[in-house]
Amino acid sequence: MWNSLIIYPFTNALLLLYSLVGQNFTLAIIIFTILIRLLTVPLTLSSQRNQARMAEMQPKLKALQEKYKDQPEKLNAEMAALGYGPGQMLGGCLPMFIQFPLLIGLYQSITYAMAVAPLSLLDLYHAIYPFFPNFAGLVPVNNHFLWLNLALPDPIYVLPVLVAATTWLQQAVMTPAAQPGGDAKSAQMTKSMGMSMTIMFAFMSLQFASGLSIYFVVSNIIGLVQYGFIDSKSRARTLAMLR
Repeated sequence: MWNSLIIYPFTNALLLLYSLVGQNFTLAIIIFTILIRLLTVPLTLSSQRNQARMAEMQPKLKALQEKYKDQPEKLNAEMAALGYGPGQMLGGCLPMFIQFPLLIGLYQSITYAMAVAPLSLLDLYHAIYPFFPNFAGLVPVNNHFLWLNLALPDPIYVLPVLVAATTWLQQAVMTPAAQPGGDAKSAQMTKSMGMSMTIMFAFMSLQFASGLSIYFVVSNIIGLVQYGFIDSKSRARTLAMLR
């Protein structure tokens, strides 16, 4: 089911784009990244707006927790009346949970499409749809771009640095500013999670194919641009951080 729903469609999409853009696999990955981000725009925007609302609620939530600390049922009722609940918390995390299967699928699809080992060609043959045009003329895929072999990690660590920088910048911009009277522990936890994600993606870029690192960088840049279109506050925050 994983192959049928994720790996095979992704692999065929990458190869189709590769054939349409003059057999430039890097450009195919960039276009595919943009398409994936466009498909997830509704979820991402909903998550970002939800995070902003949660940040604005923090001072009121803290006041309610202090006022009703000995009345848990009353506290829950007041928090629900304010609009706070498990659904809001899940809504902020859902796009992240959706992104990880896409990342795994993209990594495996890049490996399939490039077919760097002889046995990989057989796997690629089984992955390609029967009606795919000119399959024989596309294989093997040209997996070199500048100094990179897209099937291998970046040997001079330029891409891991770009992944770390763009991930950190995206997290810094998109993390809602701490509200006066808000929960300092929650703000610190959010900051720590952003740093952990930056380190995790940078480490993945050191270990995995350069093609996946290109996906990370492009996806982060798109995320920053997308965040700037939510409202005037997010746009001002993005421009200020970039400056």
